[in-house]
Amino acid sequence: MTKRCLAVTGTFLPYNDVTTQLLYKQLRLLPFKYDVCALEGGSSDPSFVKKLHTDPNYKKFTIVTPYEYNDATFSIKNINLFKALHTVDRYVDYAINMYDRHDVVYTASLPCYTTRVGVALKKKNPKIKWIASFSDPINHSPYKYDKETIRSYRPIERECFFIYCHYWFVDKDEANAFEQADLLLFICEEQRDFMIQQYMKYFHKISEEAIRNKSVIVPLSYLPEWNAPVEEPIRKVSDTFVLAHFGRIYGLRIIKEFIYALEAFVKEHPDINLQIEQYGEFRKSDLKLIRKLGLEKYFIIHDKYSYEAGFQKMSEADAVLLFDTIMPEDEIQPYLPSKVLEYSLLKKNVLAVTTSTSPTYRLMKETDSVVCRYDRTDIKKGLEDIILYHKESVIRYCFQNDEAVAPVLSAIKKWD
Repeated sequence: MTKRCLAVTGTFLPYNDVTTQLLYKQLRLLPFKYDVCALEGGSSDPSFVKKLHTDPNYKKFTIVTPYEYNDATFSIKNINLFKALHTVDRYVDYAINMYDRHDVVYTASLPCYTTRVGVALKKKNPKIKWIASFSDPINHSPYKYDKETIRSYRPIERECFFIYCHYWFVDKDEANAFEQADLLLFICEEQRDFMIQQYMKYFHKISEEAIRNKSVIVPLSYLPEWNAPVEEPIRKVSDTFVLAHFGRIYGLRIIKEFIYALEAFVKEHPDINLQIEQYGEFRKSDLKLIRKLGLEKYFIIHDKYSYEAGFQKMSEADAVLLFDTIMPEDEIQPYLPSKVLEYSLLKKNVLAVTTSTSPTYRLMKETDSVVCRYDRTDIKKGLEDIILYHKESVIRYCFQNDEAVAPVLSAIKKWD
């Protein structure tokens, strides 16, 4: 008889973003029938919904969305703290009450409070198996201690940020999952190692060996029907070299050194026609620096873009930029950007700005691609390699979904 799984995910499909796709890909091939308790994330993309319904595995999911995700999130735009906390509590209680002799509970963090359902159900029924999946670190997340960003906030924004971290990035929620879950899912080795390091430093109730023994790496993966790029070549309509970046520039994704490197590059090569296209949120202080250095003509900034339009623009660009989380070189950088997979599928030349302890740096060094430390001299050389010398800089990171989840299938078979 098919086992049943209660999945507590925060947002979920058909709302389409990086996280909801990641969760679905982790679950779709596991031998379970799912009851999903999610938060309504917003309007869905009709073109993506059409793709979703072509996957026979989607029929295994029954999805309920009792509350809105925005109502459960505190921010400068949603400043009603008591309403947000009350919605979180109601969502957790609703998910707990959905339990009906399920064999497995699956929780996905972020948001961190999904793990509270796992804790409650383990207490109610110790025999239930708990899979805890992590898209990002919670316990002492580097983004909670980003002094530069905190200083840039207005007083009300700063207060909102501290409140958000206190209630929505709860270290103990992650620690509880480490201690009580039967299986821990991570995206990459650096993420796993960073999170174990933080747990051992601040909690240390179980051994590192015990955590590693129940840890599985589930790499970012693709479905050919969803993610395969259009192979038709894009015809150039101008001689301008286009470098495009897709994603938000915020927090520890800092680009000041890139801007200074660009200034040095265009001064040294004034005849090069170059355009930097940014798709996604952009930091105001970076825009001020661009204007101060007289670089406005090199930048086109689009605040928002659709998923489908993003792939088209990636295909059209001569090369793509990857601005990674910047951390001290002596610390593990645990974040693997989802764009690594998308750029790999498109076989685009990539110029990455990151740190030497990041998963991006490791992957790009394996293929001698153009990966730069957060240093203007290094970045300027990277610009020259990509633009002047046309160095091949393709990331090779392509896991089909069945390959990515194979270690999870092996782990859960041991439960029988």
